[in-house]
Amino acid sequence: MRHKIVLYNPRAVFWTMPLALIALASALDRDKYEVVIVDGRLHSTESLLSQLDDALCLGVTVLTGAPLRDALEVSRAARTRRPDLPVIWGGWHPSLFPEMCAVEPAVTAAVIGQGEETFAEIVAHLAANEPLDNIPGCALNPSALASDSAFLTPPRPMRDINIFPRHDYDFVQVEDYFKLKGQRQLDYISSQGCRFRCNFCADPAVYNRGWYGYSPERMVGEIADLWRRYRFTDLNLQDETYFTQQKRVAAVAEGFLREGLQFTWTGTMRADQGRRLDDATFALCKQSGLRRVMIGMEAGSQETIDWIQKDIKVEDMWLTAEKLVRHNIGAIINVIVGFPGESAESVTESLRVARDLRAMSSNFELAVFYFKPYPGNPIAERLRAENYRFPATLEEWADFDYIGSGNDWLSEAQKREIEHFKFYQRFAYSGNRNPLRWPLQTLSRWRVERRAYALPLERKLVEWLKPAQALS
Repeated sequence: MRHKIVLYNPRAVFWTMPLALIALASALDRDKYEVVIVDGRLHSTESLLSQLDDALCLGVTVLTGAPLRDALEVSRAARTRRPDLPVIWGGWHPSLFPEMCAVEPAVTAAVIGQGEETFAEIVAHLAANEPLDNIPGCALNPSALASDSAFLTPPRPMRDINIFPRHDYDFVQVEDYFKLKGQRQLDYISSQGCRFRCNFCADPAVYNRGWYGYSPERMVGEIADLWRRYRFTDLNLQDETYFTQQKRVAAVAEGFLREGLQFTWTGTMRADQGRRLDDATFALCKQSGLRRVMIGMEAGSQETIDWIQKDIKVEDMWLTAEKLVRHNIGAIINVIVGFPGESAESVTESLRVARDLRAMSSNFELAVFYFKPYPGNPIAERLRAENYRFPATLEEWADFDYIGSGNDWLSEAQKREIEHFKFYQRFAYSGNRNPLRWPLQTLSRWRVERRAYALPLERKLVEWLKPAQALS
């Protein structure tokens, strides 16, 4: 008889497929385990609880913020229904706060970092009724060892992801996600980790600056099979930095063309990677369907770029943007403002550079974020040493808004200008040719280029009418 494993993806505001859970499910022996994935964005809590009566364990992927709150509520409800049920957490939040997660009474163990092998070993030990304290890469609830604190097992080294089985998307109803997204877009991750040392990012703390990517042969073969099965029209590559290896990128693009795959695709890119990528590879990617890249510019001031250890030059962003325009490839350019100690001049320069990049192409978009001190990086540790108060409990971290407006290092006047900039830049350089939008586009460009945001009556009108979906 196979053991039943239930995996849960908490409620969230985004509609990406639960790739981490698909990876865990695919790594388990199907002769021994029956895996059920329940997505809180699609299914009710009651539908999850009804799956637990005969389950060996419940696995939950946990992200900071609102998903953490749902994970807490669901885990506690699961243990109320079945007090003996092992509940295993994994994902970003447990990887950064393993002990905090493991001392939660509703949590049996927290997986740290790469989870495929660790979770498989936990499941095998549970099935054999064996203790978990000799499994590397996790934190255990004190009750498991009759202790007063969480028990950390030795760390597990990061493994080459090519050793793991193919991801089986049949563990979920793919068509449900197409409907939620409003397009036949498939999410896919072809690599894990990041080699870079940005001091505002948690990635180095989790993956220790390691990076492994699928071989081109594996990636092309998997995606070809997925396309023929699901006939998606857009592929969303969710790697931290997809363009890490130019030869791999070129080989994959060639493979897409060789297989006759007909879809568009998007990928993540650093500005220095775009600068180094030659025109022939850009052209090859475009021919294979590349429609847009996401680039973390982060700042427009070289001083700030150096301070955050981004290891790029402002010039890299301009050179990459020129190549993207030349090859008619779109971009989402990410900007972060309000780093601790960042000068007003640096914030202004970031917005100016972002504005000028946005003006280069109607296919470019800006995503402006406020710096939020997420632990696991040098900036956060510096703030901790300065007695900055971070959330101290899971409930407080569940209230943490890492996307929303504002932070503790910007004045109210700066926040107002940034919010005006975020609103008006959408219209100032839009490629929409509807004559009814010309007055708003013209006025928006005038405001953005002159930083003239007094009496923003048109903004108030637009926000009152709330046509955000149509105008964005």
